[in-house]
Amino acid sequence: MGKAEDVVLTSQVPSESIPLLGRALPSPTYLSQEEVVQQAGSAPWPGVRKALLCLLGALFACLLALAVLLLVTMPRPRPPLVWWQKASFYHLPPASFPDSDGDGQGDLEGVRRQLDRILAFSIQALVLGPILESDLANLSRILPAHGSQEQLEALVDVGKKEGLRILLELPVWEEELDFPAKHNRTHQHLKGAFQFWQALGVHGFLVGKDPTWRLEAVLDAWSELGAQTKPDRGQEKVLIVRDESERCNISCRVPDSVILSCRLLGAERNLTAQGLAQRAEGALGHPRVPWPGWMVPWGSPLKAGLGEMLAVLQLTLPGVPLLQGGEGSPVPLQNASTEGSSDWALLENLHRSLLTLHASSFALHGVDYIPLPLAGHSEDVFAFLRPGSCSAILVVLNLGPRPFQLILSQLNFLVPAKVLFSTHPEPQRESNVDRVRLRPHQAVLLQVPRGHGQ
Repeated sequence: MGKAEDVVLTSQVPSESIPLLGRALPSPTYLSQEEVVQQAGSAPWPGVRKALLCLLGALFACLLALAVLLLVTMPRPRPPLVWWQKASFYHLPPASFPDSDGDGQGDLEGVRRQLDRILAFSIQALVLGPILESDLANLSRILPAHGSQEQLEALVDVGKKEGLRILLELPVWEEELDFPAKHNRTHQHLKGAFQFWQALGVHGFLVGKDPTWRLEAVLDAWSELGAQTKPDRGQEKVLIVRDESERCNISCRVPDSVILSCRLLGAERNLTAQGLAQRAEGALGHPRVPWPGWMVPWGSPLKAGLGEMLAVLQLTLPGVPLLQGGEGSPVPLQNASTEGSSDWALLENLHRSLLTLHASSFALHGVDYIPLPLAGHSEDVFAFLRPGSCSAILVVLNLGPRPFQLILSQLNFLVPAKVLFSTHPEPQRESNVDRVRLRPHQAVLLQVPRGHGQ
């Protein structure tokens, strides 16, 4: 029949290659509860589980110990400085008040008209000399010879607009002899006067350390008033204690918001590296020491180069400068009689540069201070570091009669430093140096990266 007969339909022939769909699958087997318990007990899992738990516990204990160690050893974040901890203060005695009405007597209105000159020196606070009545019961009154309360309020208002705070110096009043009534009356009079002037915008007061009975009374009233008031940020009040003695300290307990202003130059009329190191350590070495401040007694003849050294120290040492105005001051409020003196003109320009640097440099604020003794030059060279947030300022003064070469690598400063200030034309400002040759009685300020040399 041909090819058609050879065709066989596969659907009609059973084939072994086609699986049987109905083939039975093997039935699953299950362990009984007793068998599961038996298998779990005989396997190594309990030991592994205990080992893992012990390892995790040990790891947690190590992490906890590390966290505690970091909390204990890491530096505490310091609260931000208030305005008076980084300000430059200018003290002006009433005898140097400018005359506004031509009567030959300086007054507060004359001071107000000269505020632009103070602001040009980058000064943040003006301390007016004793203009208050010396009668303890009348500390809220101004002596008519120096002006009026209205003139003081106008001065405070202008200062507030220009960012200049006004402080008042307390006069010496007669001591009352009856005790304890004396103490109670003195305390109330002082506290009332503080509150009165602060309400008018006065930001603080200055008082001399001597006599002791007056200082103790002022500190007592200031402490109680500070505990009762919490001023807004930027409105904090400060009390400056001026110490004219050779050894600057306060034996009694000092409350917060107090500056102890010390003389940089004593009766010896000379500066030594060792003496300066001791003064700085004394101002910073104890936790309960008040905030440090520095004064320079101008007006008397100084040795060559000493004025420049004092200016650099006053504006770079830890603490705040209290510049003295009036006769003989290198920072006069008005054109002084020393106008033709080249030495005083240089001192004025030097103060202007240093005050600008102090106002703009974070490293010169606060009290961070690292002395850097120089082997072989410990008597003539005074060097210290003022650390900042990103960089530090290295201050070097050659107090001796011979030149001195500072090699930064010997102090572990491995990168060039930027010259911020120099009392001589060399080295030039803004230049980068890795060594500096200092002349006798020369000072330089260098900006170095933070962490180097520390």
